Amino acid sequence: MKFIFILFVIIISENVFTQEIRISQNELNRISVDKFIVKASYEKDLDSINFFYNKALLISEEIDYWDGEVKACKGLYKIHEKDIEIYEKLRYALLLSNLYDKKGSLDQKVIGCNQLAKIYYNERLYSKAIEQYKKSVVLEGEGNSGSFESQIGLVKSYKGAKEFDEALATARKLESKSTLSNQQKIELQKEKAEIYHVLKAYDEELESYLIIISLVNNSNDSFLEPTIWNNIGYTQKYLNDYSSAKIAFLNAIEKADKKDFHLIGGGYYNLGLIHYNQHDLDSAFLCFELGKKAYESLNSFENIYKSMNMQAMVYYKKNDQYNAFILLKNAIEFEKSNKIYSELARSYEIKSMVHQDLFEYELALIEYKNFLNIRDSLLTENRFVENKLLFEQYKVEQIEKQFRLIWAKSEMNVINTAKERAEKVAEKERFNSKLKEDQLNISELKNSELKAKEELQRLQLNEEQLNRENAERKLELSKRENELRKLALEKEFLVIEANKKEIGFLAKQSDMETQKRKRDAADHAFKMRIVYGVLLLILIVLIIIIYSYKQLHKRKVFIEKQNAIIEESRALIEKEKEISESLLLNILPESIAEELKLNGSSKPKLFNEVSVGFTDFSGFTMISEKMSPQQLVEKLDEIFYEFDLIIEKNGLQRIKTIGDAYMFAGGVPEQIENHAVQTVNAALDLRNFINEYNSKLAESEPKWNIRIGVNTGQIVAGVIGIKKFAYDIWGDAVNIAARMESSGEIGKVNVSGSTFELVKNNFKTEYRGKVKAKNKGEIDMYFIEKYI
Repeated sequence: MKFIFILFVIIISENVFTQEIRISQNELNRISVDKFIVKASYEKDLDSINFFYNKALLISEEIDYWDGEVKACKGLYKIHEKDIEIYEKLRYALLLSNLYDKKGSLDQKVIGCNQLAKIYYNERLYSKAIEQYKKSVVLEGEGNSGSFESQIGLVKSYKGAKEFDEALATARKLESKSTLSNQQKIELQKEKAEIYHVLKAYDEELESYLIIISLVNNSNDSFLEPTIWNNIGYTQKYLNDYSSAKIAFLNAIEKADKKDFHLIGGGYYNLGLIHYNQHDLDSAFLCFELGKKAYESLNSFENIYKSMNMQAMVYYKKNDQYNAFILLKNAIEFEKSNKIYSELARSYEIKSMVHQDLFEYELALIEYKNFLNIRDSLLTENRFVENKLLFEQYKVEQIEKQFRLIWAKSEMNVINTAKERAEKVAEKERFNSKLKEDQLNISELKNSELKAKEELQRLQLNEEQLNRENAERKLELSKRENELRKLALEKEFLVIEANKKEIGFLAKQSDMETQKRKRDAADHAFKMRIVYGVLLLILIVLIIIIYSYKQLHKRKVFIEKQNAIIEESRALIEKEKEISESLLLNILPESIAEELKLNGSSKPKLFNEVSVGFTDFSGFTMISEKMSPQQLVEKLDEIFYEFDLIIEKNGLQRIKTIGDAYMFAGGVPEQIENHAVQTVNAALDLRNFINEYNSKLAESEPKWNIRIGVNTGQIVAGVIGIKKFAYDIWGDAVNIAARMESSGEIGKVNVSGSTFELVKNNFKTEYRGKVKAKNKGEIDMYFIEKYI
């Protein structure tokens, strides 16, 4: 409805505007059009410029002056070229393209297509941009002229539409041309590099950037060199070539303009990430500090707080919780005041991790909830922006269709007018030919008329003779008639005298009968009025009864329908309630779900002894590279489905999956006595299932190499999230369980000393000694061999 209203306003406003522009008869000529266009070019007031161009356009359309229409459209497009709204800009671009298609030269047709393509590209209507750029390429190919602008636009549009194969094919075709300038080659290689990056073809991306460096050196485009070095470093980081990436980022910082704080800040930040990944935390902190100072010169708050969050992560890795808290406190305060919600969410997440390391689980849960709240809000906002963009694109498409429909109708009107004119000319010719035929017929009629006159005179003479004879006969007859009339008059006189006497007697008798009839008629009329009144009253009563009955029947039917609707709604509500309860039980344990339904929330609980298990697949990255995303998700879904059945069979609780990792626990939310035995038992079942699963795979398919770790200890468990509930556990026991998995071996179940003490009488074990675990020091570890 909103779009229809906007389109209606646009069309109405257009009609009102055109009605305000009055055109006199003496202005309907080309001289007036040229005069108004010149006036518009000298005016400074935007409304006046718009008025003169529109008047020139209307007159040009009226007198079919093509050059005038083109000049007026160009002027109007220039006025609206930088508008935030697209409607007027699109309107005049479409009109220009339409005019060029009718009578324009080849170059003008190309300009019209490219102009439309740029507008569509900026509005992310990539399919329409591709259509226009393709049209340009075909037109330019016909004229053997260079088509770099059209083809590079086509590459960008394919890239925007995510048709990367077509984009690369077009780019390679363009690359084969020998007439490209240095600047055009740079732009082309930059587009290729971006496409390779999306396709994760980092070697090819790096090759494109190195070609750009060779082109930039010793040319007027040397100012691009720092940016390209920064992109090279970014690509080498993806290739895990950290030493080369460092050199590239340092080159970018060194070659950058001293006032290009954005590039300098980005270089230091990326350099800091490399040091952080290599665990060189002091160097990382220094790089993040230098990057932050560069961003402060630009007041780029989002990048400032991004650098501060990474410094807090450095403190966290160094176990310096005090400085991490101070830095995060300042960051959160400024992020709130400047409304930098993406980094605010990150700050809360880091703060939650610090609290968790300090075993402050309640505070960790609060901060993690803050993180989830902001993250959910940002996701909702992003969806709203995406929906708004889709709606804007839909409006643009509808407006284009509307304009094209209007122009098609206009062309049909022109055709109909021409048809009417042709019919009028044909009708005029038919009239002239008929007129000539009539003139020939008139000359023939004149000849026949002379003959008819002579015959008429002869007949008139005969008629006069006959009239004289008739007159004589009439005189004789009239004499006889006069004698008969006298006799008739005498007879009538006698009859009248006799009738007078009879009429007098009859008149008296008639008066008496008339009075009697009047009295009878009055009595009859009175009786009939009484009868009609009674009948009318009866009829009114019957109508009231029938109407009341119909209303009662309608009310009864309405009530029955409402009752039926209420019953259907009640059944639907019950069905939806059953579905929601089943979904809730799929997400949360039954006891937690019942607590949420009763209280609306679930309090975190401390469990003194719980067994926690982790699984992970070694070489998962290699597996993912050999499969499509859809195949990979299907395989994981198949494996995790069987894992869920094994966990349920052993009376345990699945906690969550993180990528290819699977986490489960025994003793939560309901405590069980033999949780450690059940957890280790389930771990062996998981290993056996994977071994059986691998044996059924084809030789060409990659194998799934699993590591499993189990630990027992104290944890905190609870529900996180407001809109999307998730049951999770925290604590040092969880972290040690994760270390058991990462410190284990493929195809084996690795358990800690605390778990070993609880299961040593149930399973055959192999002592591994004290093994160093990340951030936990040396821990006693055991391999579970088999059941006893």
